[in-house]
Amino acid sequence: MSIKNNRGVIALEFLMVFPMIMAIIYGAAGYGVLFYNKYQMQVAVDRAASAVFSLDRREYATFSDGAVTHSSEVLAALSARLPAVTADHLSIRECKRVDHGGAGGVQLLECVLVADPGDSSFMPQVRFPGVGAFPPMPSQLTARSSIAF
Repeated sequence: MSIKNNRGVIALEFLMVFPMIMAIIYGAAGYGVLFYNKYQMQVAVDRAASAVFSLDRREYATFSDGAVTHSSEVLAALSARLPAVTADHLSIRECKRVDHGGAGGVQLLECVLVADPGDSSFMPQVRFPGVGAFPPMPSQLTARSSIAF
């Protein structure tokens, strides 16, 4: 077989394999961005929930109200530092007291962040007719942290 005939086969193989390799790389980059944003949200809610341990109980008449207020302030400050893609789409940003039905004076504080991009996505997607968007992305990201105090 001559070299001239091999060039056509190599070009055809390249044209068949290259789009798949690019799709894998783009998908990996898309999910990398998604996981990074989710990680940053989780760090923010974890730090906001654990901020309650920096308070002195003696300074508050009702410690649970002071804990919720302080954690909410910390969550607002930390959520402002999130990547712009996530921070601009936060639909829920709250810390609240959760009734767990237990006795003994133990209370739960739960901090939640929910990013909902609406019609857009966390990353530009390629749309294929009949197949849909690639890479598929979740409709929202949720980070939740609970702490007992």
